[in-house]
Amino acid sequence: MKYDKILKIWMFITCSFIISLSLWSIFFINKTEHQIAIFGIIGVIITAITSVITVTINNKNAKERDLEIIVIKEKQKVFEHFYSAYFEMLSNIKKGKKHGLSNKAESEMMEFKKGMMNWASEGLIKKYLDYEDDLLKLQNSNSVVEMLKVGDRFMKALRKEMGFEDEDKVNILSMILTADARAELM
Repeated sequence: MKYDKILKIWMFITCSFIISLSLWSIFFINKTEHQIAIFGIIGVIITAITSVITVTINNKNAKERDLEIIVIKEKQKVFEHFYSAYFEMLSNIKKGKKHGLSNKAESEMMEFKKGMMNWASEGLIKKYLDYEDDLLKLQNSNSVVEMLKVGDRFMKALRKEMGFEDEDKVNILSMILTADARAELM
């Protein structure tokens, strides 16, 4: 904030100086050679200012990109905890086990939830809570297809948080299914 104010004050002073120099050259300098020299100086000043502004903007954009990459990497670490627990749950369903996650999977889910508090947007946290509520409702129905659809919606929310835009043309979780199961899902 302070940096922005200083930059604006500096730009105001510089623009005022350039305008004053231009007006002085036009109205108070009679020799054409001197006017040309002053406009040459103004051109050099404008070129220098433009270069400094360009470098400053590029540095700011590079820092923002670096920060964005760091945040995405942290989100990836957090989301890995969810993937580990979720795929264990799917594996258990595939093996015929009804409920229950291993202690490791429960620990992964707790790490995911802790990480979400720091790195997830409010929208993703809301989608996760909706996901948990939907799974709880489906738990007694034994509808694996509906569970996969609920999981797919949350996976797409995770992907959106990472910067991917999905068009809802593919069920992401269908990657782990057999061809017969994918046909049933569709």
